[in-house]
Amino acid sequence: MSSTAVIDVSDVIEHQRRNALVLKVVTLSTIMMCLDGYDLHAMAFAAPSLIRSWGIDKATLGIVFSAGVFGILVGGLIFGYLGDRIGRRLSIVAATVTFGGFSLLTAWAGDLNMLIALRFLAGIGIGGLAPLCFSLNLEYVPSRYRGTVVAIIMLGYVAGGSAGGLIAAWLVPHLGWPIVFWIGGVLPLLAAIVSFFSLPESIKFLVAQGRQPDEVARIVNRIAPGLNAQPTSRFVIREDEPTPAGSGPFARLTALFDGRLAVITPLLWVAYIASSMTMFFLNSWTPILAEASGYSPAQAAFGLSMFSLGGSVGALLAGWALDRFGVLAIAAVPMIACPLVASLGFAGFSDAGFLTAMMCVGFFVVGGHQGLNSAVGQFYPSANRATAVGWALSVAKIGSIGGPLIAGLLIARHLPASSLFVLAALPPLVMACCVVSLGLSQRRRSLAAPEPDKVDQAAPA
Repeated sequence: MSSTAVIDVSDVIEHQRRNALVLKVVTLSTIMMCLDGYDLHAMAFAAPSLIRSWGIDKATLGIVFSAGVFGILVGGLIFGYLGDRIGRRLSIVAATVTFGGFSLLTAWAGDLNMLIALRFLAGIGIGGLAPLCFSLNLEYVPSRYRGTVVAIIMLGYVAGGSAGGLIAAWLVPHLGWPIVFWIGGVLPLLAAIVSFFSLPESIKFLVAQGRQPDEVARIVNRIAPGLNAQPTSRFVIREDEPTPAGSGPFARLTALFDGRLAVITPLLWVAYIASSMTMFFLNSWTPILAEASGYSPAQAAFGLSMFSLGGSVGALLAGWALDRFGVLAIAAVPMIACPLVASLGFAGFSDAGFLTAMMCVGFFVVGGHQGLNSAVGQFYPSANRATAVGWALSVAKIGSIGGPLIAGLLIARHLPASSLFVLAALPPLVMACCVVSLGLSQRRRSLAAPEPDKVDQAAPA
């Protein structure tokens, strides 16, 4: 091939065959998200032993948990911006070093104030990793597999949280609460080193920024060896949206509302808030409400496990449906979730029936939420994708915090469990309306899309 040939990187990605480079990207991202999920739940794993060791009240740890959530919110904004400025790869390494380093330091925390500060700082890295991993993988896999790949990555996240409970149950009784943070610190730092040397930069980011044509050529040749790309080749990408006019944080934020995104972004944010309200209400309060309804503590805890298990299966199917049929296909998921959530407060389930119901609720509630995770990055151009995903995941924390908080206030007013579950069933309807609107917008956009050769955006070689 001539060294001056034009190579459409979007076309290379869309028509690639299975290759070791993309498999490595997906595998490393899944491992990193597994460690991210572990560190997110690390404080919960250590809490019982820490309370006994320090002799503090359970309510006191609420401040520590809140500090971590606030850090996650801030981290999504900071690292989303950095991912679009300095690249996905270095930002992923930095986010992993951040949560790994501060988690390791937590093992030496000597008082409550230090614990609060360290969990906030670790939360910044924890919140920053997800939008970066989403963006990197969306830019390496064909559009027909994007939803499925994000769902696979999120299974790593769920696996990390689940495995952490088993590790804590096995090691904490013998080694004390600090072992939770030793593991949560050392493993991410090792993963960061591996990623620094093994993880490639997003090829679309490099082309959009006009950087490192020699690296772009090397990546293209690993994905499609027959092209024989050269550093002097002219690399282009196709984007459905214009890139931001400026590079500062405010310019990138305002770009999320340019053109048709003025409708898309608010719809995504409202959908995320609504989905998070119900999901985190169920995660936080279902065991307590189940015990109050007469189920044993073991059954209540097992019910939450079934909720997570159903959610994992739902996430995979939601990703598959998204890839096959578009965003509109996942609108049915929150619609079905609504009556299922409401039924938890009315139906007199047997023990087996309760576990089955929790699995079904998890399938549709968590599956719908992960469907949003799979879809969000697909609405934005490569140049601003990490910022867009970071903002969406951070805004979702409004629902993550608000859902359990509102439920706690209503429980304090002695609202019946049946009424609580009815209220928790309402946000999925809001989410469904948003997803329908997003799906119709996506369908109109695809029908009106110009031919590929009319939307190429060239980046300098």
